[in-house]
Amino acid sequence: MSLKGPIALLTRRELLAATALLAGGFVSARADESCVDIGPMPVTPARGRVALGDISERVAWGVAIESPAVFDAKLIEALSAESPKFLAIASGLKFDYLYPHRPEAGATANWSECDAVLALAARLGVPVRGDCLAWNDWQPEWLKSIASERPEGWQLLLRGYFARHFRDVFAHFSPTDPMLRWCGVVNEPFNPWFRTNGGAAWRTGAWIDAFGFAADGVPAYIHEAFALGAKHAAAGTALFLNETNCDNDKFGPLVRPALLALVDKLQRAGRRVDAIGLECHLVPQWMNDPRKPDFSAFVAFLRDLARRGVRILLTELDVNDCSIHDAGDRDRLVADTMYEFVAASTAVPAVEMVTNWDFSDKYSWLRSAAVYPSLQRWSDCVAAPPCPRPDIYDEAMRPKAARESLARALGER
Repeated sequence: MSLKGPIALLTRRELLAATALLAGGFVSARADESCVDIGPMPVTPARGRVALGDISERVAWGVAIESPAVFDAKLIEALSAESPKFLAIASGLKFDYLYPHRPEAGATANWSECDAVLALAARLGVPVRGDCLAWNDWQPEWLKSIASERPEGWQLLLRGYFARHFRDVFAHFSPTDPMLRWCGVVNEPFNPWFRTNGGAAWRTGAWIDAFGFAADGVPAYIHEAFALGAKHAAAGTALFLNETNCDNDKFGPLVRPALLALVDKLQRAGRRVDAIGLECHLVPQWMNDPRKPDFSAFVAFLRDLARRGVRILLTELDVNDCSIHDAGDRDRLVADTMYEFVAASTAVPAVEMVTNWDFSDKYSWLRSAAVYPSLQRWSDCVAAPPCPRPDIYDEAMRPKAARESLARALGER
């Protein structure tokens, strides 16, 4: 791999910023985020500590990373000191990133983002997790146009692109040295904002249109994703399905039973489902008691999953803090919520991974130009919330109280 500078094409975060700009939304002078900390921020006193990745022998700790964070020397220095046991490729294997333009015969996919993370993982001596191969969101415009215009043979055409995506991804990794230790073949199959027959609705999009539904009522693209994963993935790559909103009281009662039923159907169909990934973008204001969240229902759900023989991965951990104004109070809320959640979840033996989704507040997806201005609309924030601080390191790459609470939770059994 040869990496000579920042990637040429837009990452998901940069695309969000560009979209907001075109829509007349608020965009700051910084290209990669829409807000920055203002004034002095709380500092966690430095003290001797064990690196996060070295705390637990059973639960692997790592982070998701993408451009521009992967090129930030100060972040990489702080991250290296925490000894992550893996890196997650946040955007580089998603369909819209690999194929921003319609791939013609012989055209190659865009591997720049993926290879930048692989290069960093090689420096750190750790494997990687790939995410989001089959997702009905964040699809390129050319793909959505085919699905909406429906020219002759459009379903077979889209299914061919779907199969190519899986072949390309798994062929990019050596089967004799599987850097790709885990791969999410299906992402967010449910849309909890809508209901169907009293349950969570399926997330719509080009893939569900192209494949339709199987006889068991499951979107056929989900069956096909696991079939293709089993066909092309190296033997050492765990295939998982990733879902969100199982952790909170607002949507969890709807999504959790739907996900358990989906796992049951996939297993009955003989699909190889090695693990279930749970995103864990924690939203305290979506709990019955935001200050004292009770995660017992989520833990019971984890135990239900474990009884199905699947491994459990916590894949996208952060804490939405936009229900509070004061930075000190926000940091305490993030730290307390992260501790309670991780300590409760990792008490379940099947939980074998904790992934922070962004290491530093500087690159949090909640700060992106398209997401930040809309926080009030979708996550019940206070009016004009200050800049989000959802991660374990702050904008200046200093460890926060959340880092210490995560360390404490990883060490408790």
